[in-house]
Amino acid sequence: MHRSVSELDAAARRLRIADATARQIVQPAGSKIGPRQQQEIQFMLIHAGSMSLRVDDRPPRHVPQGQICLLLPGHTEEIRFDKDVDTRETLVRGRMENVTEQMRAWLESLRPTRVLSSALTYLAREAVVTEQTRLTADGALLDALATALLWRFIAEFRNLPAALPTPIEDARLFIHTHVEQPITLTDIAAAASVTPPHLVRMFRTHMDTTPIRYLWDRRISLGVELLTSTGLTIGSVAARCGFKTSFHFARKIKETTGLSPTQLRMSTSRT
Repeated sequence: MHRSVSELDAAARRLRIADATARQIVQPAGSKIGPRQQQEIQFMLIHAGSMSLRVDDRPPRHVPQGQICLLLPGHTEEIRFDKDVDTRETLVRGRMENVTEQMRAWLESLRPTRVLSSALTYLAREAVVTEQTRLTADGALLDALATALLWRFIAEFRNLPAALPTPIEDARLFIHTHVEQPITLTDIAAAASVTPPHLVRMFRTHMDTTPIRYLWDRRISLGVELLTSTGLTIGSVAARCGFKTSFHFARKIKETTGLSPTQLRMSTSRT
C-alpha cells in the first residue's frame, strides 16, 4: 500500500519540475526508442495508438490509448510503438528539483501508468499551448504547469476512491479534446458509454451542471485565455473555441466578463 503524500516530510512538498518542455508528437507505426538511459522526469500521454514500455529488466508494460505513463530518471528504457498505426502522444518532460529520498522512493513505488483524467489532459494541453505561443514567462509558467501535472498525477493515486465516476471522466476528457468541434450531447454520451439522459443526471449529481453547459463553460474559459495570452485574431480565437461565428463568441464573452473581446484584451494588456 502506497504511503500518502501527507505522510511525507515538508521538504518533499517542495518537489518541482524545472526546464520543462511540452509538445505533441506523432510516432510512426512500428518505430522504437532506446534502449536509453532516462535523464529527466517524463510524462507520455497516449491519445491514439499504443506503446510497449520496458524499464530496466522488468517485463514490458502495454500502454494503450487513453493512458498516461510516468518515466523517472535513472532507469534504462526501451519503447516500441504500435506496429499497425501511428501513435499520437503529448510529451511533457523536465528536470526534477528538491526531490527528497523519501519522495523519490514514493514515486518509484507508484504504478507508472494510469487512465488519463480530464484534468491531466487539460494540464498537458495547457503546457503545449504555452510553449507553442511562447507565453512561458521565461519558462516559469511552463515549469509551473509541468509541476502541476506531476502533483495531479500523485493526487489522483492518493484519492482514487474519491474520483469522479468513469462516465463523467470519459465525458470531460472527450469535451476537452474536442472543444473546437461541433459536438453534441449524443456524441459526449457515446464517448462516455452511457445514454444522454443518464449522463445529464450524473453531471447534475456530481458536478451541479450539465454536459452541454460544461462544454460551453470550457469554450468560454478557453476563449478568455486565448484572448488574454495570444495575439490571435478574434475570429481565430472563436474558431478554436468551437464557436460558429465571431458574433456568438463576442456575445458569450460579454455575458461572462462584462467586456467585449476587444475590451477584455485591452484591459488585460494595460494590466
